[in-house]
Formats: sequence, C-alpha cells, structure tokens
Amino acid sequence: MLAPLLLALAVLLAACGRPAEPTPLPTPTPTPREISAAIGRATQAAESVHFVISLSGKPVALDAAGFTVLNALEGDLKRPASVLAVLNVTVGGGVTEIRTVSLDGTQYVTNPITREWQCLAPGAAVDPAVLFAPGQGVEYLLQEGFAEVSLVGSEELDGRPHYHLRGTMAGEQLQAISLGLLGTGPVDVALWADQATMRATRIVLVDSASDPQQPSTWTIDFSDYGKTVDVRAPLACP
Repeated sequence: MLAPLLLALAVLLAACGRPAEPTPLPTPTPTPREISAAIGRATQAAESVHFVISLSGKPVALDAAGFTVLNALEGDLKRPASVLAVLNVTVGGGVTEIRTVSLDGTQYVTNPITREWQCLAPGAAVDPAVLFAPGQGVEYLLQEGFAEVSLVGSEELDGRPHYHLRGTMAGEQLQAISLGLLGTGPVDVALWADQATMRATRIVLVDSASDPQQPSTWTIDFSDYGKTVDVRAPLACP
C-alpha cells in the first residue's frame, strides 16, 4: 500500500513543479478607425491614380447666381499634387467641358467659350489637385479626419473583397479642399477599399445639410493605380 501512495505523491509533486502552459492570446483585430487610417496611407502612397467624381442630388453651383453647375470631374493624379482633369459643367442650361491642369501650385483652365488656356490665381476655381493634396486632401482625412467610423462588413467589388466602412467628416475640413462647394455641415462618408492592397476604390460623401430631402452627393471612384501620367503646363503664365 505504501508504494502506490509514494508513486502518486511523486507524480503530484512533479506536476506542481512543471510551469503552466501559456494561454494563447487572441490575435489583435484592427479597429475600424485603424483600418480607415491604413487605407488613407496606402491610397496616398500610390504614385498615380485615375479618378472620377460624379455629383448627384442638390446641384452644386460654381457661382452665386447658380448659372454654372458642376456635374462631374474626371482625370489623373500624379503625386504629390499634379492633375490633368476635365470638368463637366452646365452653363446656362447647356452642358460643356472645361479642361484643367494643376502643376507646381499653378492651375490652368480652358475658357468654356474660346477653348483657350488661361492661368488662374490660387483659389479662383475648383482645383482637383487640392482635393487630394498632402496634409489636407481626402486621403489625409481618412487618416486624421474620419470620425465615428464603423465597419459595415466585407463586400465584393469587381470580383475582389473590399472593406466597407462608414463614418463622418467635418464640413469645415471638406470646405477647405473643395472651394467651399462641399461641407454645408457634417458629411456622411461611405468608403470601400480593396482588402489586398488597402487602397480606396470608392468614397461617397453625402452633404446632408445641403438639402435633407435631396442632399448633394459626391461619389469618387479610383482606378488604374500606378498608371503613367505626364503633366505639363499648357502655357507660360506671366
């Protein structure tokens, strides 16, 4: 009887002396805010990208009288802030296009009537380059100005899994990069980004305060990341 008792005691003592097995810690999950910041960084890190900005809802007028309305912008961005773009506008009931180039802090546009290029003073017209400018543009705001961010889920876009997030941006921040055209009040934001590259594919900005029933809505679609973009000044400014 003594031998089995001693054997059991030895086993018990050996178990007490053995270090406990560590409990595996769960893999940290990025918060929606961390995901949006990573998307902003990855999008901003791309050397170039094609963008299409479509406007819907309440018309966005480029002048106080509402004679000229902005319908859409499409172009190519080359970092840090060079842009070739075409603005689709309605002037007095007729639709026309205005070409614009932004290079080294100078903006050039074509006259909608003569089609001739002219130089503009900073802040004289909506400049797509400012929308994506380092330190204040949309991609920067995804990192520093995206509030109340929530992860809606994962969705397929063009056959690729995407993050879908929602949140808000302060109107003042968006006014500063849109010549005051966007950001009547806090803006509701929906964001889709490729999960593999973490680059934004679509951003929808809903300016709810502009019209509760039919708010001005800006939809920005990104594509062709890394494409070759050659931005040149169309004329010499005085």
